[in-house]
Amino acid sequence: MHLRLSPLTLAFITAGTLSLPAHAQDPKPVETVTVTADSLKGKIAVNAEALEARQAQDLEDIFRDTASINVGGGIGTGQKIYLRGVEDTNLNITVDGAAQGGYLFHHQGRLSIEPELLKRVGVESGPASADSGPGALGGSVRFETKDAQDMLRAGQDIGARFSAGHESAANATSGSSAVYGRLGESLGILAYMKGRNSDDYRHGGGDLQPATASQQRSYLVKLSLLEHGDHDVRVSAERRTDEGDYFIRAHMPEFSRQSQSYQETERETFSFQHRWAPDSNWIELTTKLYQNTLDLDRIEKQTFSRSRNTGGDIRNHMRFNTGALQHDLTAGIDMFEQKTDNIDYKEANGPNDQDKARNIGVFLQDRMTVGDLGIAWGARFDDYRTEYGQAGEVDGSEVSPNLQLSYQATDNLRLHAGYGEAVRGAKTREVLLIGGAVDVEKGLKPEQAKQAEIGVEWQGYEMLAEQDTLSFAVTGFNTQIENFQAYDRGSDPHYLYNLKDDVTSQGVEASVNWMLNQLDTRLSYSYVDMEDENGDPLGDAMAIGASVGNTWVWDTQYQLVDTDVSLGYTLTGVERLTDVPEGKHEKPGYVVHDVRAQWQPAAYQGLTVSLAVNNLLDKEYSEHSSFTLSSGNSMPEPGRDVRLGMSYSF
Repeated sequence: MHLRLSPLTLAFITAGTLSLPAHAQDPKPVETVTVTADSLKGKIAVNAEALEARQAQDLEDIFRDTASINVGGGIGTGQKIYLRGVEDTNLNITVDGAAQGGYLFHHQGRLSIEPELLKRVGVESGPASADSGPGALGGSVRFETKDAQDMLRAGQDIGARFSAGHESAANATSGSSAVYGRLGESLGILAYMKGRNSDDYRHGGGDLQPATASQQRSYLVKLSLLEHGDHDVRVSAERRTDEGDYFIRAHMPEFSRQSQSYQETERETFSFQHRWAPDSNWIELTTKLYQNTLDLDRIEKQTFSRSRNTGGDIRNHMRFNTGALQHDLTAGIDMFEQKTDNIDYKEANGPNDQDKARNIGVFLQDRMTVGDLGIAWGARFDDYRTEYGQAGEVDGSEVSPNLQLSYQATDNLRLHAGYGEAVRGAKTREVLLIGGAVDVEKGLKPEQAKQAEIGVEWQGYEMLAEQDTLSFAVTGFNTQIENFQAYDRGSDPHYLYNLKDDVTSQGVEASVNWMLNQLDTRLSYSYVDMEDENGDPLGDAMAIGASVGNTWVWDTQYQLVDTDVSLGYTLTGVERLTDVPEGKHEKPGYVVHDVRAQWQPAAYQGLTVSLAVNNLLDKEYSEHSSFTLSSGNSMPEPGRDVRLGMSYSF
């Protein structure tokens, strides 16, 4: 396997950097940077403030300024996340600790998220840690919703927030309301609801994109008992629906055998989280319990598909020293059970209309530091079982080790490298496709990922100007997924089997970040080479991944001096993808400009007015991770989209 880099790419990498977890914070004098446990867990974070400034409405908006994460599909119900080219079906994704398992239908997305509810999004793309959860073949994404305490202002015990917005590309209107309060010193209560209605959106160039009109509703009720003695407790119930007269193959409108059906998708998530942290370095006990249900109801096709995950996680976090070694040790157990049903309105369930998967994991992860050296090591033991209708069950157990090193070479320079493995044996089939008789390959193996990366990060102060912060980094990575499970529906009976060779994602991520006073600007870059089991370019392989051209994102935020106004600009440039499977079309490159402004007047505390214009020049293009048909067509993205939003909290 060889990395194929353009001259432009090589020139940047010699100077360049990796996408850092977040924009730089306040400048500070040069000081020695100590290796910590957190520095061994490379993460990209997205926060609520950035989402509000962008008036984010879907997954693509959430990750709009992150070069290494792509979201294809155009319409919300068709969107899928790709992390380093790997599809979200191969990631460990949670909402408030609840695993978003299940794969309903390969022609549309499985994730339904309300951006306005999010406090933060954490992304772990490197070698999987033992405590990252089961099945993190390509990484993990953690969505965390807001608490009442996050919305209350200092000294406030009860409050409310109302918002309204309009988006021009889809003639969409939205409105939300939230009521929140504090009882006593610790208990917070939040009730939230939002509605959004849209017409068919106009893609770049001016034409309407048919079958994209939608109605979305989001609801959340959350109790948060925080810092109550040694305890934190969060209990939440969330429901989100999306319905419309969509194409059956929502993410490929030009498909020759396309048809429409009124569809309703729904996610219901119930989550309980408890943290007990007494004044002891030996006890920080966290317990999570959840149930997550994903439904797809195709009313005119008279089919109903459901995936329900029930699970939990109990872990203890300990901090102690053994001589010069400082330990940050996590030990615990997690489990989930997933049940899927594919129901025809006219027929009763049979033995082949249901799958059931169960996984129990035991894990130990120690993040150690000694001087300038950080050593993280750990292992997971996963015991799994999956029942495939009349074909019987497959079970087994696997151990997944990991090792990561970090070295603070100078006050400003940090080197890091790591290797980790992840296993997924408890895996149900794509829900909408089950029902017929099925055979399972004898000795079916669990899917296993082997992830390696190496990189460097540098950060300095007052490098280009007084009181500025300059940081850069670069990381190379290689992920190999072995024994990928494929499902042949062309055979009779259907056949579930392992691909014989690896699917590979390898490449380079880089970024440079400069901050000076009110200016924060970052240029990030991602090169990913996806190869199939034969070592050829992957192209677009549903349920596996997608090939994307070299991606550049320049994001800038500026707070106008002595004003209540902040401005933002994002340039996204994707190079033409020429490394495609034989006989397939190349994917054309594109450049898209987004601008935004936000006004938070000091005289009207609680008022926020936001203006954003996505695709400012009305570029006609398709996101590279959107599936490309043999004709070369793929789902076009919205054209110039003027978004005006207002919120008021009191």
